[in-house]
Amino acid sequence: MKAMMITAIKPVRRNTGPLAAADLAVPVPEDDEILIRVSACGVCHTELDEIEGRTPPPDLPVIPGHQVVGTVVDTGESVTLHRAGDRVGAAWIYSSCGECAYCASGDDNLCPEFLATGRDRNGGYAEYLLARDAYV
Repeated sequence: MKAMMITAIKPVRRNTGPLAAADLAVPVPEDDEILIRVSACGVCHTELDEIEGRTPPPDLPVIPGHQVVGTVVDTGESVTLHRAGDRVGAAWIYSSCGECAYCASGDDNLCPEFLATGRDRNGGYAEYLLARDAYV
C-alpha cells in the first residue's frame, strides 16, 4: 500500500520534507481490529505537533492522520460491531483502558493507557488503516 510517513522530528522551518512516501504491506487486523480502506483523511494541526515534537510519536517512522473515513474490508475474529462493506470513521482515540475514572467520565483521551491513531499506531495517510472495533 502507498503511505506517507513521519521519519524525523524537527521544526518545519528546517524540515522541508516532513513526510516521506513509502510502499508497505497491507496490514492484517488483530483479533479486535478492523481493516479500513481509506477514502479520505483530514489534515489536523496535531500532525504538525507530531512532526515538530510537541506531541512526538514514541516510535518512528509512523503514518500520521486521525480524521479518517473509509470502508471496512476485513475484520479480526472477535469484531462484532462492524463488518466488511460498512462505511466508518476513525478518529484520534485508537484505544484506552475503558475502566479508569477518565474513561468512565468520557475523558478517554486522558486515560493513562490512551493510544492515538496516527501517533502511537499508524494512521490514515495511507491506503489502509487498522482501527480498534470499539473506537470506530
